Amino acid sequence: MQKILLIEDEAGIAQMISVQLQLVGFKVEAVADTKSALHAERMKEADIIVLDWMLPDAEGPSIIPKIRLLTKAPILMLTARSEIVDKLVGFEAGADDYLTKPFDMMELIARIKALLRRAADAAPKSKHAPLRYGEIAMDLETRKVEVAEEEIELTPTEFKILEIMMQSPSTVFSRDRLIELVLGYEYEGYGRTLDSHIARLRSKIESDPKNPEYLKTVFGVGYKFGK
Repeated sequence: MQKILLIEDEAGIAQMISVQLQLVGFKVEAVADTKSALHAERMKEADIIVLDWMLPDAEGPSIIPKIRLLTKAPILMLTARSEIVDKLVGFEAGADDYLTKPFDMMELIARIKALLRRAADAAPKSKHAPLRYGEIAMDLETRKVEVAEEEIELTPTEFKILEIMMQSPSTVFSRDRLIELVLGYEYEGYGRTLDSHIARLRSKIESDPKNPEYLKTVFGVGYKFGK
């Protein structure tokens, strides 16, 4: 049974989410503040983290770096903020997906399942040769990524994007196709947030993100990796 760590301070919302997720077969642990959440054993046991933006002792994006020190589990943010700039702040902090309140429970469940599939796809696999291109080396078994022999940390979403594109260098991927391959479902308006993930990935693998050598934009179409 996969375990979800729910960090939500509104008791009614936390109970509603917990009950619905348990009904579809998940194990849920709910906490109401960051102090309770940032517990090494609790983080280690979680397969996915559902994180509310507004918490009594911190804002969600501010604790994501601390969460990343304890786990690589995917993070889905819940936010009442609907402005794209606010959503991008969450992605810049390292969240893998977001959902705006109020939300439909079926969509939340679909998002969680998609993130878990993506994390499973990115998990260590046997008998996979490391991917190499230029100064980038990607080991699919250990999930270790190096640029110029220096290890970098990627979120599950960033790892999946890089894996897909390194496996098919020079192939042009439309935004819709990348969304389908990375998320496993269609989501209207996700193109802007996909661009944010790409920008974060470039900041980690490119010596000059404004003039990328590896992850290139194909204007009017999407992206490609390599020449």
